[in-house]
Amino acid sequence: MRPSAWRDRLVPYGFVAPLLAIFAAFYLWPAVNTIGSSFFEWGLLGRPWRLTTPSTWDWVGLGNYSETLSDSDFWNAAFNTAIWLVVFPTLVTGIALVVSIAIWFAASGRLAVVFRTVFILPMTISLAAVGVIWGLVYNPDPEFGVLNAFIRLLHADVTVDVGPLHLRTGRWLSDLGSLDLGFTELRLTNVSVIVPAVWGFVGFGVVTITAGLTAVSQDLIDAARMDGARGHQIVRHVLVPALRGPLVIVAVVSVIFALRTFDIVYVLTGGGPAQDTQVLALLLWQKAFVFLDSPQGGTATAIAVLLSAILVFGAYPYLRGMMKGRPG
Repeated sequence: MRPSAWRDRLVPYGFVAPLLAIFAAFYLWPAVNTIGSSFFEWGLLGRPWRLTTPSTWDWVGLGNYSETLSDSDFWNAAFNTAIWLVVFPTLVTGIALVVSIAIWFAASGRLAVVFRTVFILPMTISLAAVGVIWGLVYNPDPEFGVLNAFIRLLHADVTVDVGPLHLRTGRWLSDLGSLDLGFTELRLTNVSVIVPAVWGFVGFGVVTITAGLTAVSQDLIDAARMDGARGHQIVRHVLVPALRGPLVIVAVVSVIFALRTFDIVYVLTGGGPAQDTQVLALLLWQKAFVFLDSPQGGTATAIAVLLSAILVFGAYPYLRGMMKGRPG
């Protein structure tokens, strides 16, 4: 083969090589290192994990995984994370859809500007700051807590004790109540933590779905109106089917966010009370960093690997649909 032909074949690889090097250094190597370190017992200070010092390795094989999967704290955190995976995407997608359609109907009025401001502005605030803000809102002292002051003003204290549901307003981040599911008990404090996260994240869904609405053919809307379709019928039979792609995107990103949520839980409750709101990402952090001299780094990386595996398997149908040209 002529030298020029070889150069022509190597040039594309030369352009891709810098990106591959960055990917290998910042994505591939940390992933391989994390998976490898999950098979050893080590701590950040006592026995740190270093690939270059094999004399310090303490091989435990699948011991970290068996310890994690037999730990009641792990399954408690997994259950609380499952609550996030159900409630958070449902609220974000549903609220974003309603708000986006309201903006679409009021596109030419001032109401649209108000909606955009109210729901999109929280996107500019970090979730740690959102946690601080809502910590003040949830403060149990009516002199400082906005929510309790509002409830006291309206004389709207609520106590519900009906069947499996036990609800007491006032102590939003400590003892809101519970819902007996038969096989376990759902602590409603989790919902108190999820609501601020929805407030801070729903703007993403509004932006995404509003962008999808701009692609809906106006001719299709006009045809539906000429056929006598009312507003709610247009929404149900025209807009929602046309928004399948944006809705899937919002739902998938919300699921990923819910699975890896950490900051807002840490700021609002720290996983308490009594681990009622502890999630997997917070448990991982506690294993790795709370007791630096204890050899729990391997356990923490095992949790990280399990979280990553859940993300990969959960996102696989969406990724396969994207590869085929259709999300979902």
